[in-house]
Amino acid sequence: MKTKKVTITHIAQAMGLSPVSISRALSNQAGISDELKAAIVRKAAEMGYIKPKKHTPARILVLHQKPYSHDNSNFSYMVQGIELALQKAETDYSIEFLDKENQNKLILPYRLSRGFKFDGVILIGRFNLEYASFIHEQIPNLIFYTGYSPAYDYDSVWFSFLGAGYKQCKYLLDRGHRRIGFIGDPSAYRNKEKKTGITSALEEHGVPVDDRLFLGRDETLHLRLSGLIADGQLPSAFICDHDFTAVELLRELQEHGIKVPGEVSVLSSGNTEVSAFSLPALTTMDLNIEYSCRTVVSTLLKRIAEPGKPAENIAILSTLVERDSVHEL
Repeated sequence: MKTKKVTITHIAQAMGLSPVSISRALSNQAGISDELKAAIVRKAAEMGYIKPKKHTPARILVLHQKPYSHDNSNFSYMVQGIELALQKAETDYSIEFLDKENQNKLILPYRLSRGFKFDGVILIGRFNLEYASFIHEQIPNLIFYTGYSPAYDYDSVWFSFLGAGYKQCKYLLDRGHRRIGFIGDPSAYRNKEKKTGITSALEEHGVPVDDRLFLGRDETLHLRLSGLIADGQLPSAFICDHDFTAVELLRELQEHGIKVPGEVSVLSSGNTEVSAFSLPALTTMDLNIEYSCRTVVSTLLKRIAEPGKPAENIAILSTLVERDSVHEL
């Protein structure tokens, strides 16, 4: 038969005292005589009272591999969002920058090297697998934020760039565009995914994929863009990997006397502050960073509470924000 848990109210009823008096005595607070306090403590022990344990907040280490600056970039919003989510979850946390050189040398983060103990760690960005394993040996519960890879067997929360690319391309196709280009660093993992999403949408709509319209964001961009203009092969719309890339493209097109969106539509990603104040204001994709930060923290806390659960790979979908830079054909 299950024994009923003894509470402060039970002790108060047994002694004919108020629950407030019992609570003060058991918490060793002032306002109760030493004699009465001793009697209450003895009675509590006789009745089998067990004092509730105080809540111990989870201790979380946040590591990022990009120098932090308080600006309007998505990275800044991510770090701030993680910090806010950790505060709302009432955790103890530390945030550290860890450069790639120290990662390659398997150098411990500063606080770990000083003997601090943590219940969980958040890695912001694509840390290499060897370093993730190294940190996992020190901290049993680990989650990646935006650093998803099929090689990782850890929890991860990331942005679905494949989904964003597909959604962006379909948005343009639905508005009559058939020659659709893309601008972004081709070596970046997110852009490889985005290109896959774009080409999938084109193929599903029976539109040929023209690799000449996929341009890298490097020193060749100006020359390749000028070549497309000179040959009359400029696409009717460009998808850019980021708002800042789109702003550079707007400037480049303006220098060639090409109107946006009248002659070329531009669709970007990030929904940063610059996207709303550019001319024209950019149609873009909002990454839902605030929600993703809350998801990172809640998933890590779930991992701490249930260490043996399967790893979760959570993709956050982007939301289209329509403004003025896309023209319907």
